[in-house]
Amino acid sequence: MDIKDPKTQKMLIAAVLLAAVIYFYFFAPFLPFGFRAQMAKYGEARQHYEALTANLSKANQMVNDLPKLKKEYEELHASWLLAKALLPEEKEVAVLLSKVTIAGQQSGVKFTLFKPGVPLERDYYVEHPAEVSVVGGFHEVAAFLSEIANLSRIVNVSRLKLASYTKGEPDEVVQVTFIASAYTLKRGVSNVRTTTKGN
Repeated sequence: MDIKDPKTQKMLIAAVLLAAVIYFYFFAPFLPFGFRAQMAKYGEARQHYEALTANLSKANQMVNDLPKLKKEYEELHASWLLAKALLPEEKEVAVLLSKVTIAGQQSGVKFTLFKPGVPLERDYYVEHPAEVSVVGGFHEVAAFLSEIANLSRIVNVSRLKLASYTKGEPDEVVQVTFIASAYTLKRGVSNVRTTTKGN
């Protein structure tokens, strides 16, 4: 090879330039169009693609679970409506407790105590207790408790105590004392929308 030959010199210059281009393309970090920059862009694009794929997979899973979630919602919604129907509004508590006294009168028992207590706030509802004491015959007392159990709204009877009674009329042989509790949903809970979206 004759280095003085112009063709040889041109070939050497071309080879050096080609080597320089190849070097800068693959190893120079500052070239925006270089191999390293392109690989960095590829890595970012790959990560973005994987993130989108994962999100798409989650979305597809949610779509597949939608009928199941809809059914669970409908079941919970039905339970909610049932609970709301059984629990009176706060303004109805006095009426509900008056129904307890009416049930007692219709059953033939006599009230010796009916004392509404202080409302007790719970997590999702408010308890409205009332101390109750009645006297009467066994059948009348049983009928009275049955009437309370059959009220359209929930009235819970707790701390029930039965004792013999000898201070009243001959047919007043039993004294029953208990706490009658009515329940209302808390104001924020009772205002929860109970219709499905779009209805």
